[in-house]
Amino acid sequence: MSAESKGPPRVVVTGMGVASPLGCEVPEFWAKVTSGVVATAPVTRFSTAGYPTDQAAEVDPAGLAEDGLDGAAALPRSVRYAHHATARALAEAGLAGTELAGAADPRRAGIVLGTVMGTRPHLEELRRQGRDLGEDRSWDAPQLLAASPARRFALHGPRQVVGAGCAAGNTALSLAADLIRSGRAEVMVAGGVDELSEAVFQLFTTLRAVAPDRARPFDRDRRGMLPSEGAAVLVLESLDHARRRGATPLAELRGWSVAAEAYHMTAPHPEGRGIRRCMEESLARAELTPQQVDYVSAHGTGTPASDGLEALCLAEYFGTRGGRPGVSSVKGMLGHAQGGASALEAVVCVQAVRTGVVPGNPTMREPDGKCADLDLIPGTHREQPVHTALSNAFGFGGNTSTVVFATS
Repeated sequence: MSAESKGPPRVVVTGMGVASPLGCEVPEFWAKVTSGVVATAPVTRFSTAGYPTDQAAEVDPAGLAEDGLDGAAALPRSVRYAHHATARALAEAGLAGTELAGAADPRRAGIVLGTVMGTRPHLEELRRQGRDLGEDRSWDAPQLLAASPARRFALHGPRQVVGAGCAAGNTALSLAADLIRSGRAEVMVAGGVDELSEAVFQLFTTLRAVAPDRARPFDRDRRGMLPSEGAAVLVLESLDHARRRGATPLAELRGWSVAAEAYHMTAPHPEGRGIRRCMEESLARAELTPQQVDYVSAHGTGTPASDGLEALCLAEYFGTRGGRPGVSSVKGMLGHAQGGASALEAVVCVQAVRTGVVPGNPTMREPDGKCADLDLIPGTHREQPVHTALSNAFGFGGNTSTVVFATS
């Protein structure tokens, strides 16, 4: 067994779980992501009459493992997604079972989940079913997202639900990593979750951010995003703790950063100050240079303004010469899963580091000339060594966050 490391604890990933429109098991999810499968299709959950599109991406509930989740069918979908992803992640980490299988102290194991809508879409669905809720707001409780998995899996340590717009997943990972690095926890379940709702459809439509058919990040003719849903959870723990119990890390979370531009409620700063700051800080924490990054999972929503600004920041930060990292956005396949988006993209980065395969931009037909300085990965995937992968996430209100994964 290796000796205890010196200095602040290193943070590693030992398990992952997903509930996504491209599958509810990581191997299936990864196979579809690297095959260019597009999950968006006509919405089945509510009427899209009067909206500019009928397209979104939905999770098939048949793929959810809900053992031990009492009354699952009556719970908010977001709670069910979080429960499934947590169960799968803990199982891969070897921590499933009573009291974390005896392999970790429940008092030193916690959970942080990020979300945009929380459980509020469940109220919307109940009303659509004709339920008279009166003054009942019991389902409008975002803490349920973390409380349910914490109770089921004996996570008695720090517990938080964070709202950071569409940067919520990365923000949750960052907060969880800080808790481990500070010594307040040894194991953290962290990720993001949201469910599809008509309210989200209305929001994106009001902002004129919805694509009519497909989301095409970085495409010359991109016209917007498509709403989606899902959850992803990663088990983070200190490297020393993983070593003591004989766990094999999947990757190391080397760097992370969270910032607020404090500029505008919906528009990013025109110079991308938050984007640049988070990339710089996360790599500085990781003690890595831009030249050491092999792959970038871009925020890449498919909207003209957001993709253009991110492309500019990436080109200026990583340079325009040889050795640039490959860049792609899986939102062209998955849609925009809100609080679940960057958590799912974190799984993509870990898988890229593990397998030496990076997803492409399969819905991109012709790259935007303004993105010419980026190495945009064409087609479905590319095989290449990946020692370091960086993932960006941005949200309304100027929320920005970046995480960096590397070989452990």
